[in-house]
Amino acid sequence: MRNEPPDRGGPAGAGQPTRDRERTRAAIISAAGRLIAERGSGVSLAAIAAEAGVSKGALTHHFPSRAALHAALIEDVGERLWDEVSADVDLSEARPGMFTRAYIRVLASDSEATRAVFFPSSILLSLGSGEFVDAHSAAEAQRWRAAFAADGLPTDLGLALRCAAEGLAANAGSVFLSAEELALTRTRLLALAEAPSPHE
Repeated sequence: MRNEPPDRGGPAGAGQPTRDRERTRAAIISAAGRLIAERGSGVSLAAIAAEAGVSKGALTHHFPSRAALHAALIEDVGERLWDEVSADVDLSEARPGMFTRAYIRVLASDSEATRAVFFPSSILLSLGSGEFVDAHSAAEAQRWRAAFAADGLPTDLGLALRCAAEGLAANAGSVFLSAEELALTRTRLLALAEAPSPHE
């Protein structure tokens, strides 16, 4: 009786290489985010690979250029914030402003996604601008604009609330905004995010 090699094509082995690739890619993006936030966008690819626990060759296999890695990082940060806000939408409210109120709640929290986007040492600020950053940011901004436009609040009110929430997120944890001030402002913004009645 021969010893047959194990069957790699069956259900037990199905998808394993894909999962490994996804894990490696996620580890690289996570490491890049940490190091870029700490050291700036000029951090070496070798340092990012070491932080991710992979070879530089593995990094360049997934991201053939620094620009490709930066683009993936921007997309990842944007998706994490989008997912947090979407998960916080309370469908039981069933009135205009649900998305805006979720946005305020998330930005007034100390979430990792909020810090990655809005803190002074954020990944997005560390990457600065450039053709690929600007192009991706423009597409991302359009997605957010569409969500706010569909939220049912008057345009000027929605825009003011959005900018105020972003100001909160940028100042959270700083000497310019205490925890009490953050909570007070969050409560006020959420109250303002209730749709005005028709006679107002």
